[in-house]
Amino acid sequence: MNNTWLVAVFGVMLNTQAFAVTIDEMRGEQAPYAQAFKALDSDGNGKLSKKEATKDKDIKNAFSRADKNHNGSLDQDEFAAYKSKVDGAENKQAAADSAITAKIKSKYLVEKNLSSFKISVETKDNTVILSGFVDSAEQKARAEKIATSVDGVKSVKNALVVKP
Repeated sequence: MNNTWLVAVFGVMLNTQAFAVTIDEMRGEQAPYAQAFKALDSDGNGKLSKKEATKDKDIKNAFSRADKNHNGSLDQDEFAAYKSKVDGAENKQAAADSAITAKIKSKYLVEKNLSSFKISVETKDNTVILSGFVDSAEQKARAEKIATSVDGVKSVKNALVVKP
């Protein structure tokens, strides 16, 4: 009975994955960038002029870097390649920021005289922002010192408030 259930679940998983691929193939797009490319291609010629492309925030100041063949326009592959590179860099930074936040929070958890539940830690581009409430100036300073000690932290903005 259990083997039948496992085979059925596995079969459904395989069919679902095949179905998802079939949908992408039916669209004939290089998702997720095809729609953005089409939206920017105002004259519908299948290429983005510099004027069209710079309406995209990522390409606005980087058109020449995205134009790999230096022909003064971007085809869909050049657009998708550049957007993918930008998205990859943003995802890598977000992962690094999340790791920094997690390391700081874990250090706060083992700190004896520091209530980690009252301290919010946010990280953006390796800059840490501490907010919330602590019971003393010493705890505020200690929280900042711990955050500063974590690898990858560029700076710490300590907005912790000492609760009277």
